Amino acid sequence: MSGYIYKIERLAIYDGPGIRTVIFMKGCPLRCLWCTSPESQILKPELGFRQERCTGCLSCIDICPAQANALQPDSLNCGHAGDAKQIDVNRQQCLACGKCVDSCPSNAREMIGNHVTVQDVAGILEKDAPFYHRSGGGITLSGGDPTFQPGFSASILKQAVKMGFHTAMETCAYTPWSALEDIVRNLDLIYVDIKHMDNEEHKRLTGKGNELILENIQRIDERYPETELIIRVPVIPGLNDSESNIRETARFAAHLSRLKRMELLPYHRYGTPCYPITGRTYALNKIPVPTLDLMESLRTIVRSFGVPVHIGG
Repeated sequence: MSGYIYKIERLAIYDGPGIRTVIFMKGCPLRCLWCTSPESQILKPELGFRQERCTGCLSCIDICPAQANALQPDSLNCGHAGDAKQIDVNRQQCLACGKCVDSCPSNAREMIGNHVTVQDVAGILEKDAPFYHRSGGGITLSGGDPTFQPGFSASILKQAVKMGFHTAMETCAYTPWSALEDIVRNLDLIYVDIKHMDNEEHKRLTGKGNELILENIQRIDERYPETELIIRVPVIPGLNDSESNIRETARFAAHLSRLKRMELLPYHRYGTPCYPITGRTYALNKIPVPTLDLMESLRTIVRSFGVPVHIGG
């Protein structure tokens, strides 16, 4: 069994108990307007281009078999350091073959995403095993979204369980239950995002409705009581931070018998530099970071429903 990942973070401490190895999977079914990892959205590897590193040597143009790299029509000084913006990448034509990456002398280009096997991942886990045993840590699947590659994700977790490691996953849970269940039965802990309680608003903000997500959360709660369940709500000012939405989310969470806690995650802009690297445009540049007062007021609302709640994970 094999699949696509785009990053591995070792010695992590924020994605589950203890010291962990976090495997970031490629591919996601949602397109959240505030996505902090746009490089994870599509399944296959893709080209990353850091224009500020480009020296304008033109090697990428000469070597590209698809002619996806081209000099901008108004470029007059290409060939001098700092002329980064004078090279265009046609991402519809790009084959993601990596030839321009290998030829780039300034490391302005990179392939985002790798094809790996379950045994490749297991080898990394084995190296980190001493940290798990001493700290109570383990492996966390993140993304993207692990459910976008359900067979691969389930196989990794089954292998981790065989190796005796604690297992966790971060997901939007937008996937058929038949695929999700094979993953959940191998999890000690699952984090599930709720972006908005209104189905139409959820669709507007993420591209998909929330009905399947809410149904899957209820199934996890009812059928897998031994799996710890944590609900996460990214708080995006002006989009899902209204008192009514947080109240409805807390009311839903209050009916989950096995819920460990809710986590209110304040919006941040850490992922915005990845947008131009992958040829995407960030749509929320004018959205402010939520204030501490706002976060505390939302936490008070959640607490009023008797739901344990943390700010920031």
